[in-house]
Amino acid sequence: MDGTRRRFLEGGVGALAAASAGCLDSLGGGAPSVGGDENGGGAATASFFTLADFSRNVAGEALSVENAVPMGQHGHGWEPQSDITVEIVDREAFVHLGIEGFQRWADEVVREIEQNHDDVTLIPAAEGVDLTEYGQRDEGGHDSHDSESEEEHGHAEEHDHDHGEGNYDPHFWVDPVRSQQAVETIRDGLVGADGENADTYEENAAAYLTQLDDLHGRFEEELTGREHDTVVVAGHDSYGYLAERYGFDIHTPQGVSPDTEASPTEIAQTVDLVEREGIEVILYDHFEGDTLARTIVEEADTAMDVAALSPAESITREWTEEGLDYVGQMEEINLPSLRAALGAET
Repeated sequence: MDGTRRRFLEGGVGALAAASAGCLDSLGGGAPSVGGDENGGGAATASFFTLADFSRNVAGEALSVENAVPMGQHGHGWEPQSDITVEIVDREAFVHLGIEGFQRWADEVVREIEQNHDDVTLIPAAEGVDLTEYGQRDEGGHDSHDSESEEEHGHAEEHDHDHGEGNYDPHFWVDPVRSQQAVETIRDGLVGADGENADTYEENAAAYLTQLDDLHGRFEEELTGREHDTVVVAGHDSYGYLAERYGFDIHTPQGVSPDTEASPTEIAQTVDLVEREGIEVILYDHFEGDTLARTIVEEADTAMDVAALSPAESITREWTEEGLDYVGQMEEINLPSLRAALGAET
C-alpha cells in the first residue's frame, strides 16, 4: 500500500495517457463487467464509471453492468462518436446521473427511452440526493471567488449549466454519505427492473452501504487533529461536497471550470495564501496534471510539495490492476493527500 500511495502522491499522468490512447466507441470501456449476461442473467448500462461501480456492487453476479464511458475519460467530458442508444435500450436498465446537462448524450438517451422503450428501467442516481448550489458553501467547501476573479474567468455561469441543471454542483459522489443515497436509489431501481433477484440486490446493497459508512468513518477520524482548515486545489474544483462533509475550505485559483486558466493575479493570491497559512502540500486533479500546482510551489518562498486527488469519476488501466475502484480511490488517493494537505498526518 505504501508503494501505491507514493506513486499517486508523486503524481504522474503516464497511466492516464496510456489508458486514454485507445478510447472505445462501444460500451464497457471503463472496466470489466461482472455477473449477469455471461451467466444467463440480464444486463444494465451506467452512464459513467462511478455509477457503474455503485451498480456493480449492488448487482453482484445477478446482473451485468457496463460502463458507457471509455477508460480514462471523465463522465462529463466524454461524448460518444456514434449513437449508443441502440446498445443501451437492448438492456434492462440505464443508470444515469439524473441531473440535466451533466451528460447531454445521456439526456438524449433518457428521452428516447421515455418515449419509445418502456421496457427499459431508468434509474436516476442523484434522485433524493441533497445537492448544493455553487457558491453557497459557507462552512467548509468551495472557497468562492471575489467579483474580480469571477470577472476574469467570465465562464462560471456557463460552466454551471454545462455541469447540470441550474447552479447545482453535481459531484456529490465524492461525499461517501451522499453516495449512500445514490446506492439506495440504484438498489431500488434494480429491484424494480429485476424482481426475481430482489433479495440479492438488497443484500449486496446493505454490504456496500456498510463499506461506504466505514469509508466515511475513516475520513472523519483521519482528518481530525489537523493543523489548518484550508486546502489549495490547483485545478478544477470537483471536491466541494468532500470539503463540506469534513469541514475544511477549498481555495482554487482556477475556479469551478476546467476550461479556464488561472490568471497571474490569482496565482499570486494563492501563493500569498499558502505562505500565510503555512500550507505545505498543494493538491491537483490527477486527470488534469500538476503543472499549475508546481507553478505555485515554485513561486512560493516556503518548502512545499504536490499531491494528487481523484474526482472518483473515472478509472485508468493501472488503477484497475491495483483494485482502485471508487472506494479504493477515496481511501488510497484522496484520504492520504488530504491528510498531507491539512497537516493531519497520522
